[in-house]
Amino acid sequence: MKSLSRRLETIASFVDKGSFIADIGSDHCLLPIFLLSKGVIKEAQAVDNKPGPYERMTKAIENSGYKAQIHAFLSSGIENLDPKADTLILAGMGGFLISNILKAHPENLKNIKTIIVDAHTDIRAVYETLSSMSFEIVDSCFLLDKGKPYDVMKWVKTDKEISYNDMEMTYGKFNLTSPNEEFRNYYEHYLSVLKGIQEKASSDIAKMESVEKSINEITSILK
Repeated sequence: MKSLSRRLETIASFVDKGSFIADIGSDHCLLPIFLLSKGVIKEAQAVDNKPGPYERMTKAIENSGYKAQIHAFLSSGIENLDPKADTLILAGMGGFLISNILKAHPENLKNIKTIIVDAHTDIRAVYETLSSMSFEIVDSCFLLDKGKPYDVMKWVKTDKEISYNDMEMTYGKFNLTSPNEEFRNYYEHYLSVLKGIQEKASSDIAKMESVEKSINEITSILK
């Protein structure tokens, strides 16, 4: 069995024991196979929307010894989500794509209790969409995988009315209160880039105002 990347290991750590996961964009099916091998989950649905990755996925399942527990689907997003699934995983994609997948078939989320995502861009879209669907963020971990920033987030269904402020949706709720070392390093570098832009100045007033706003926000977070 292939070893997991740090990103997938982090996602795996957010999965509750005894879950039935639906892994969207499963590709090589690494996550379901790993979680079954560790006894974390009881069953899984593995979904991909392209023939090539789907073929790799089915081959991996055949060789894994978990053919009875993993159900492979060539499908788009959550269009054919297994009604028995209680945990949805959307990994390796940007926030807008995650949002669009969820919005395309919200009726299929009625049995989903937990959603785990690792948006590498546009986390605001994730916050806006999931909070509007009555999901609340309960945990997150910022990390860099091959130089790309990911915010792994765990959301759970709630009866409460949920809303998040601008800073939380821009940088991540838990990153504001407990920024880890990777978050600090990434944004310290980003801050230096922004200051470089500011020093060069520009006739684009709106752009410079946006740069100054970001500099002030990041400086306050890193204090």
